Amino acid sequence: MGPHHPSTHGVFRVDLDLDGEIIVATRPEIGNLHRGMEKLAEHRTYHQIIPLTDRLHYVASFAQNEGFCEAVEKLMGIEVPPRARFIRSMGHEMCRIANHLLWLGIHIMDFGAITFQQICFREREYMMDLWEMLCGARLTHSYCRIGGVAKDIPDGFEEKMRAAIA
Repeated sequence: MGPHHPSTHGVFRVDLDLDGEIIVATRPEIGNLHRGMEKLAEHRTYHQIIPLTDRLHYVASFAQNEGFCEAVEKLMGIEVPPRARFIRSMGHEMCRIANHLLWLGIHIMDFGAITFQQICFREREYMMDLWEMLCGARLTHSYCRIGGVAKDIPDGFEEKMRAAIA
């Protein structure tokens, strides 16, 4: 199954063994769309690598930022303050909601449900607006930092978040 075109979201390739129409075994191909991030990171500091992680999967860049920062924190024995952990958890939920709406919108469009796709994208905009308010970017956030987050939640963010999830 695949490979998909590199401009497609969530590019992957899986070798499948079939028995008729039943999948009996799968083998994912790791590195199907290799971007050379490891090579790019070789001559950078840990903090300089954070923006590179945005590009691993730009529609879920926060998850990539946080995963990298958490790995460095664990290796270095750095304790993240409780408020930063809370903000990171909130960021993961915002990322999850936005990505599920994107996934659903893209895939439902394949069935011809253009109106529903537009509704998904409209609802996703609430999360994109929140990301822009939180860190100044809609896709490539670079919001996590080793040991915490780039900055605290801005004034008015809580009210906007409550309205978005209501």
